[in-house]
Amino acid sequence: MPLSAQYYFTGEVKGPHGDNLQHVSILVRSTGMIFRTGPYGNFEIVSRTADDSLTFSIDGYEKYSSPVSSSGFLRVILKELPFPQTSKKNNLISVIRGAGTEQPSDGNTLQTSLVENPFVSQYATVSFACNSNSVSYSNIKRFLDMGLPVPAEAIKLEEMLNYHNFYYEDPEEKYPFHCSSALLSCPWNEAHRLLCLNICAKKAILPNTPPANLVFLIDVTGSMDMPNKLPLVKACLHTLVKNLRSIDTVSIIEYGGRQRMLTGVPGSNKEQLLKVIEQLYADGPSPGETGLGMAYKVAVAHYLPGGNNKVILITDGDISSSSAKSRGLAELARSQYDDSIHLSCLGVGMNKDEESELPALAEAGHGNFTIIDDMQEGEGAMLNLLANHLPGVADKVCITAQFDTTLVQEYRLLGFENKRSALDDTALRLEGSSIGSGNAQLALFEIIPKKDSAGIENIAGIQIDYCLPGQGQMKKMKYFCPNKSARFERASASLRKAVCIALFGMKLKGSACTAQFSWLDIEKMTKKVFAGNNAIDRDYIALMAKARKVYAHTRNN
Repeated sequence: MPLSAQYYFTGEVKGPHGDNLQHVSILVRSTGMIFRTGPYGNFEIVSRTADDSLTFSIDGYEKYSSPVSSSGFLRVILKELPFPQTSKKNNLISVIRGAGTEQPSDGNTLQTSLVENPFVSQYATVSFACNSNSVSYSNIKRFLDMGLPVPAEAIKLEEMLNYHNFYYEDPEEKYPFHCSSALLSCPWNEAHRLLCLNICAKKAILPNTPPANLVFLIDVTGSMDMPNKLPLVKACLHTLVKNLRSIDTVSIIEYGGRQRMLTGVPGSNKEQLLKVIEQLYADGPSPGETGLGMAYKVAVAHYLPGGNNKVILITDGDISSSSAKSRGLAELARSQYDDSIHLSCLGVGMNKDEESELPALAEAGHGNFTIIDDMQEGEGAMLNLLANHLPGVADKVCITAQFDTTLVQEYRLLGFENKRSALDDTALRLEGSSIGSGNAQLALFEIIPKKDSAGIENIAGIQIDYCLPGQGQMKKMKYFCPNKSARFERASASLRKAVCIALFGMKLKGSACTAQFSWLDIEKMTKKVFAGNNAIDRDYIALMAKARKVYAHTRNN
């Protein structure tokens, strides 16, 4: 191109929080050529014309087109999509069999792609895939923190319960799972009962694994404010906290619009770690270059001789503003490895074919680079920080409940809702899921009981189908739920909290089951059950108050 014919289109692309968006695709209308923004959201495009039109696009944001002139500097602010849709295939979460029903029917007319499970005959059986995911709660919190109603597709009761379920019970040594249950009165319908089923997977035994000194450098810049980014990171960190030992040490450094850190916390102090995780929120620009140096200083300060000393960078993109600075960070990682401190990089919201400095950075630090797309991948990545190639507990895990027909008239499973499109696909079958170390699954069933005149011992039978990792042979484990009812008010604190959370989720979705409960009623109930004597309780009470304010002027009030 002759020098006289060259024009330059320059500008920058930011998100709604003022964060610089890197790797944004820029389509030049006149030529069809595609360019991308740099690490600081900047771009410079050579053109034969003085004026043109550019279209900007990146996952999670609305596409935007704008005229551009070589005589100006174009500033673009992209709007976030309200709830980015996943491209993953349809799959069934739960299925009803027997009593003439082979698929869950549409038991509710909610305006959502998810179908609320209906009440079914006592002769039916309900099966569901065990789900260790807990991202939904963080996404709900994200929307309410912004003062916005929560999209119904973001509300998943089983994931909300997973996020708060720390009622862990160790399985016997020869079994992969421990089961327990409680039969309670139902707060939203006195004529009904709630069966609370708690299933806990065994924790990995790490007798020969050295103590870990883990320093997390977490990107909390504005671009991380996406359902598949910071909320996913927080949920995965919960899994790690559950599996920490007292000999492990964790530090958390966040970088973004502010820089905060918590250093040298022993693995036994789980409440303090969870408090810091809850306080992570995305906002501001990216000073990641200085953050990595700070993380290494913390790792050195808490160095464990003979231990597993590691810095873990969690981000959605590059942290260097230039190739020279990228080389400097790689050199820093190499020098720290010489002192036995490894560097691993975890990428969220990234495409696997996306060019990034993170793989080379992890290689320089003799660590791993992993892209986390979902909870299962995130759990595996977090647990591998404690011990490489840590096996899961079980694969293809499905749970089936069958109720005693003399005690139960009808019942329904709360949560575990299917997409309408999955229900319409008659070729789909229920597939089990993989469960990792220390997971606890709490499932709730709402029951319409019959009068018990026979003194029957058990109200339901539970069967867990699974196979051990790397083995194809299916195994079974059975548990019987005692027919011993108790008032909700007399239940353990953890179960009362679980029921409150389920009620909260149903109210958010506008379920007909909560029509008689106002937000004020639910808030009062929450304050009675959540004592507010720890960070998670206080956070939940504050979230309830935000929900009441957001929904004050809607039909769902």
